[in-house]
Amino acid sequence: MKMKRFENASDKVNAILSVFEEGERLRGKDIVERLRKKGYKVKHAHLRMFIYYNMLHKYLKKEKKNGTNYYSLN
Repeated sequence: MKMKRFENASDKVNAILSVFEEGERLRGKDIVERLRKKGYKVKHAHLRMFIYYNMLHKYLKKEKKNGTNYYSLN
């Protein structure tokens, strides 16, 4: 299977939001896993940076539990 690349920032936002189910809290690692299953080429550090700079508070909220960040839909 050929890995897909993101076209632009809005494409990346939509792909990340699409892996969440209603009321679900996911770790960054889980988000990366689900995106890879959909065929996207993603690195955990890049995803974390993208969420922090482009998605936090607008689309996602972050909760820290036992030193691990969990993200959920706003």
